[in-house]
Amino acid sequence: MADARRLAALAVSMEVRLWSGDREIAVGLRQDGDATVAEVAGAAHRLRVASPGPRATIAGATVEEVDFEDAGRPVRAVVARLRDRVLVSIGGRARTFETAESARRAGDAGRRSGTVAAPMPGKVVKVLVAVGDAVEVGQPLVVLEAMKMETTLVAEAAGTVATVAATPGTTVEGGALLVEIAEAAA
Repeated sequence: MADARRLAALAVSMEVRLWSGDREIAVGLRQDGDATVAEVAGAAHRLRVASPGPRATIAGATVEEVDFEDAGRPVRAVVARLRDRVLVSIGGRARTFETAESARRAGDAGRRSGTVAAPMPGKVVKVLVAVGDAVEVGQPLVVLEAMKMETTLVAEAAGTVATVAATPGTTVEGGALLVEIAEAAA
């Protein structure tokens, strides 16, 4: 019986490589009894999934809410998976990761998109830039509220704000253009 459990655990083990800027992050998942062990950049987290939440497909993204325990502490995460990106929001902080394949396609130049779109339907809470503003990579641009959580969307490219389509208080669909940045010449 123990051998069968070990084989089942191996069957659900997986590793994904993601990119955050120029940093590659290895994320490994494996089943260990009734818990999942997530290894992120070498640090192990023993997780118990309390309840997988609603899952939806919106504008080509699979969006899922997951409640879990990390070291006995309850945590809620919203994960949006796109073809070439994964967006994760935990505790109101959002992170965008590129899949290793999309990072390779971007080439050594490391070009990022100057287009900032809503990762999921939501309400625009704040717009932090105006047309003509100079922005740097990682600078906050728009605060979006979705599924009772606020997410701050940031610039992926340095340049000048060319378009601001977001208006505070309005509801936007997933994939809607919020800000467009004319990238600085390399």
